[in-house]
Amino acid sequence: MMKMKRQREEDRDRDSLSNLPDEVLLHIMKSISIKDAVQTCVLSKRWKDLWKDLTFLNFDKTIGFDDSIFNMFVSSVLSNRHHSTSIHRLDFITGRHRCIGSELFNSVMSYAVLHNVQQLTICMQSNLVFEPIWFSCRSLTSLKVSLTNYTQRVVVPKYLQLPALKILHLDLAVFTASDNDCADPFSTCNMLTTLFIRSFRLDDDVKILRISNSNLSSLTIGHHLSGPPPYQIEIATPNVKSLTIIGTPILQLSFACNLSFLEEVYINIHSGFRRHSTTTDAGLDVRTDSVIVNWLHVLANVKIMTITSSTISTLLNDLSKSGSTRTQPPCFARLEALKVKKLPSLPSLKKLLVEEVDAILEYILQNSPLARVEFIR
Repeated sequence: MMKMKRQREEDRDRDSLSNLPDEVLLHIMKSISIKDAVQTCVLSKRWKDLWKDLTFLNFDKTIGFDDSIFNMFVSSVLSNRHHSTSIHRLDFITGRHRCIGSELFNSVMSYAVLHNVQQLTICMQSNLVFEPIWFSCRSLTSLKVSLTNYTQRVVVPKYLQLPALKILHLDLAVFTASDNDCADPFSTCNMLTTLFIRSFRLDDDVKILRISNSNLSSLTIGHHLSGPPPYQIEIATPNVKSLTIIGTPILQLSFACNLSFLEEVYINIHSGFRRHSTTTDAGLDVRTDSVIVNWLHVLANVKIMTITSSTISTLLNDLSKSGSTRTQPPCFARLEALKVKKLPSLPSLKKLLVEEVDAILEYILQNSPLARVEFIR
């Protein structure tokens, strides 16, 4: 008797749910896996074709299929959904251990572009042969591409034809020359506000990567090469408000404009960075010892600056060099707070003497007596 009662209650709840408008049901289905969303087709005639109008397609590593069934599932979803329905968001996140064929991947990307995808996220260990057609998708507002295989990179075209793009995240990218020996791919993205690039490199004929965009408000640069790059990074983003620099110091980082609207800066220089020297075209030997100190001078308009414990350690080494000790300390006219962040995976402040840390902070804030110091985790 109790079992029959529970069954009637479940049927009543399901009927109540089925009476909701399609838009509401599709919104609910976005919160479950695409595998479960497709399986709702067996519930009743009301649900049979509902999933075919999903605008969020999430093909990620949590789908519990082996590779061959996963590939068939992805193909089946794309071939059976309503082709008149545009895609608002598509995630293709396969992780390190799933084997994806080039034909399947390229067909998924082509389908997304043809169906006016707005948000596209790709994260995979790629050994594929593919053309990055998403770089000419005029409907994209957000693009995040991250490869976990360091032997392969995404080649970025000379100019990005992405007129609606607001957010761009590129991991393991190669930039090609757009003008003589300079790569300037972001200048054509008139809506771009957030840019994240990491572990990138330049084609052999490129000597300068210019990050040029007047609308950009948030910029993150991550660099993880063992030595200084043989090229220059030129930043021309006059309206940037947030700047993050991660990894090893970029030797030839230059600024082609005053960062008058700079609000926040985050610098996380990895420990164990070996100092290098390189010879410029003029025959001058340039060392990286004072690279962070030079950055601080350029970032003088910042209001809130966060540096990691590892950055403190690097600065300590920089300032101990005979040439660096004569470097004029920066002057932060607007600085309100200097935050020191301890990272678990990096050397802790305990490995530095209190006097050493105090000396670094005193040096940085020598011309900014009103700024407060905060230690954060």
